[in-house]
Amino acid sequence: MPPEHAHNKTHAESVRKIRIARTLHLMITKSEPADLGSIPCRSLIISGLAVILFGLLLVFEAAVAGQSEKLAPSIAHLPGLNVSGAAEVFSPDTLWEKINGQAEFYLSAGFVSLTSQLYESIEHVDSMIEVNIFHMGSLLNAFSVFSLQRRDNAQVMDVTAFAYQTENTVYLVHGPYYVEILWIQPLDGDITLLKSLAEQFVRETPVKEQELPQLARFPLGNLVRGSASMISRDVFGLTSLDNVFTAEYQAGEDRATAYFSIRKTDQDARELVDDLHTYFKNYGGRDVKPGIALLGARMIEIMGSFDLMFSVGPYFAGVHEASGQKLAENIAQALAASLQSKSIMPSGK
Repeated sequence: MPPEHAHNKTHAESVRKIRIARTLHLMITKSEPADLGSIPCRSLIISGLAVILFGLLLVFEAAVAGQSEKLAPSIAHLPGLNVSGAAEVFSPDTLWEKINGQAEFYLSAGFVSLTSQLYESIEHVDSMIEVNIFHMGSLLNAFSVFSLQRRDNAQVMDVTAFAYQTENTVYLVHGPYYVEILWIQPLDGDITLLKSLAEQFVRETPVKEQELPQLARFPLGNLVRGSASMISRDVFGLTSLDNVFTAEYQAGEDRATAYFSIRKTDQDARELVDDLHTYFKNYGGRDVKPGIALLGARMIEIMGSFDLMFSVGPYFAGVHEASGQKLAENIAQALAASLQSKSIMPSGK
């Protein structure tokens, strides 16, 4: 779901002032001179120290705010739209003010800053668009968040390599930025305005990385366009399985998910094959002999679907929830061949 709107600036400002006052108190009381002479002299010195320290804290706070502003990309301006107020910039310390309850999700994925801007339609007075630009520190981090936020009713867009739309929102990844552009009033506004904002943001925001070479490891046959994702932890519910790339495949009415993860060593990859096989067995899976020649491959049938897992060097890979055994085997063979032909990259890269 789109980020929750939990603005609480008054509370945030109060917290900031309390923190400054507390810091001043601690700094002064813990650094009291050995002999300040008379009480009036002591009071004057402490007052002077308080003024100096308060000024230094304000300068430091301004410098931090300035750094946050530097991290914020420019937000597009389009004919037909008026900017509604100044852009808001949130840091890791203040993200909760914007998306209270979901901040940890972004923080754990490498969050750097969030720039949020509101727009009003000139033609329709009560119409409002919100643009949220999450600086995630890297393309891979942004793609991970984008993947886990993907909606079921997504329609792939060509704005960037990773972009889709729903009936009232555009989502995209551009370099280290994960971007959401949405109608907040009315909820069914013209999607073309959102597309235009997305296109202009991409044009006006230069980035170094735009594609993930890891995704080229997925074979193209029957690959569902725009289905690639990256899951950073607890994949399939297995806590030891992280940083997994996935993609959907469809052959007629049959579907399956292919996946791989680059581990530190060949042994690590082989151990994950055993771990996942045992994990599925513990949940009622039934062993099935694979009909393909993949060394060390294991196959499980569970609740009418098939899982096949194997390793290729440091790659741990497999097929998840295939509707048929043959489909799982065909995808696994193609994926294994692709992984064997690609150059090896460090774990998680």
